[in-house]
Amino acid sequence: MTILLKILPALFLLTACSQVGSQVWKLQADAHLPSAFERPADHWLLPKVLNEISGLEYDTTQNALLAVNDEEGVIYQINKSTGHTDSLYNFHKKGDYEGVAIAGECIYVLKSNGKLYRYHRQKAEMKAIETILYAKNDVEGLCYEEATRSLLIAAKGEALSGKGKKEVYRYDLDSRLIDADPALIIDVEDLYVRAQRDGIEADLLWRLQRFAPSGIAVHPHTGQYFVLSARGSLLLVMGQNQVSDYLVFLDVRLLPQPEGICFSPDGDLFIASEGKGGQGRLTVYKLDNQ
Repeated sequence: MTILLKILPALFLLTACSQVGSQVWKLQADAHLPSAFERPADHWLLPKVLNEISGLEYDTTQNALLAVNDEEGVIYQINKSTGHTDSLYNFHKKGDYEGVAIAGECIYVLKSNGKLYRYHRQKAEMKAIETILYAKNDVEGLCYEEATRSLLIAAKGEALSGKGKKEVYRYDLDSRLIDADPALIIDVEDLYVRAQRDGIEADLLWRLQRFAPSGIAVHPHTGQYFVLSARGSLLLVMGQNQVSDYLVFLDVRLLPQPEGICFSPDGDLFIASEGKGGQGRLTVYKLDNQ
């Protein structure tokens, strides 16, 4: 496919609120705020097949990105330096696929109804896996957490606890079961109240109250959880103690509907966005050495 145009618009890191670029709201006094959100290292428009990109993963064996869209049962490979994209594996029929993660020789793909698909690269075999999650949970985020040898699954919809908060669950790769006790709990209402108290502007408050996870990744050096929300174009960063460190109001001009997120082993952050009627986007941030 044709390599597409690289775009490098300016961004500004603002701890106070303004209408320009990405804006960072500090939630913990001792939280480290990376300067990378001032300006992305790269920004690509993706080919038509990824107009509705929905999941992103870093493949260390190929030093490239893997992606899925929310229509085709295809895993795509993206050159992380050029944005050039190729079809890699046809793993299943059409469906609402929302996340992709690599664990060992297997690639896992998440469907919005809670089903997982495990594709073994060497054997070229696919297995469908039922879980305790269903369509009402509307799961979208998926990543591998090496420290716990598990997949993290973020629910955009109804929480298993029924408590009205947003939850992230662990799928243990050894027991092949999901722990119904959430690994992460995101209290959007509490964040909203705190934002009001901190004087966050009305348009950003409106974005914040729409928070619903669409992607998740674990920082390879700090272990922090980076939880993406397509609604409102938001990025919430949480510590391993489940405490929120900071929240980024992403630049909607660059990332109008961010759905996929992953890290390189060096800590470079990749975020993919649907095009909302246009081409999908891929943005790269080189985070500070934390």
